[in-house]
Amino acid sequence: MTTVRFTVSLPEDVAAPLKDLPPGQVSAYVAEAIRRRQAVERTQDALTRAGHQRFEPDPADAAALREELRVPVDVRDETIARLKADGILPAGWQPYQ
Repeated sequence: MTTVRFTVSLPEDVAAPLKDLPPGQVSAYVAEAIRRRQAVERTQDALTRAGHQRFEPDPADAAALREELRVPVDVRDETIARLKADGILPAGWQPYQ
């Protein structure tokens, strides 16, 4: 495989982990990161061509949606009890908190 040499400038926080890599491994690390980024971009392009819309996530919107979609505790407990009674869940099963 032919290689090409580049000189890049990176922010300190991005470059810091590269300093801890064994000698000769920085190029492999950067190549893997670029390949992963390219895979993400190919996936995004395929989804866009399939009609999916791209959007930037908003943490506040995500938190509000989680709260809106949260199953009320009484509904959850009734459902668990029914599933246990029907033998679908083991009697000792507990939901994670």
